[in-house]
Amino acid sequence: MNFFRYLPLIMVGGMLVACGGSKKAPANPSVPVNAPQAKAVPVVPDLTPVPEPKQAEEQKVFLDNAVDRYSYALGVDFGRAVSNINVPVKLEVLIDAMRDVVDPGREVLMTDSASEAALQDLLSQMQMQKDIDDATAARKALGDQAMFLAKNIKDPRVWVTKKGVQYIILKEGTGVKPQSSDKVQVHYVGSLLDGTEFDNSVKRGAPMEFAVTAVIEGWQDLLLEMKVGEKVKAWIPSGLAYGEAGAPPSIPPNSLLVFEVELLQVIAPK
Repeated sequence: MNFFRYLPLIMVGGMLVACGGSKKAPANPSVPVNAPQAKAVPVVPDLTPVPEPKQAEEQKVFLDNAVDRYSYALGVDFGRAVSNINVPVKLEVLIDAMRDVVDPGREVLMTDSASEAALQDLLSQMQMQKDIDDATAARKALGDQAMFLAKNIKDPRVWVTKKGVQYIILKEGTGVKPQSSDKVQVHYVGSLLDGTEFDNSVKRGAPMEFAVTAVIEGWQDLLLEMKVGEKVKAWIPSGLAYGEAGAPPSIPPNSLLVFEVELLQVIAPK
């Protein structure tokens, strides 16, 4: 018997029996039917307030032995996995199914093939929801960067490249400007608009060297404006970076990229 499933019904049934249900009490056989009835005495209602019933205290878990600890850890691990599912999950049904599997006295309600089909449906639902969430986030990112750039351009320190990269000069440079055919050596820190850092050559302790034309369009446009020794903070629109596709997992779609770039050296072609 599925005890947990039918326990509420058992308890309700027991209460009805104990209270006599809604049936009238049987007549007392010792009192004649036509016997004169005693005069009713008015009852004064008791207006004493009834205290509210105490809520059942939540059962506490004491992790004072190995079984409790690894049981709890297993639950945490499983809970984290379930929390990553982006579609509705009924926790009470999930827990009931676990009891069905663990308790040999209970019956598993689905066959293996039915379970597999249901899980495939879950994966389909998760993918559909992910596509919806990604599209919503991409539209929001596009709107957020448009608002940011429109506000940022009002800062008198902000310069704009020919293609629309906004930047401010943190340190003036005195050297030459690179050409499209050159290579450059730079230090840089890259982050998203919310401050999430995704790359940092300074922390690695090794500057990057690459051809000017080997990087995203926004970088190319920015480098051609810089002089050796110059350091800037730049905001590269997604249209000049990774666009609608982004660069998973670090760079979401339609991300405005924020870079601090220091041009260390220009290497002309031989």
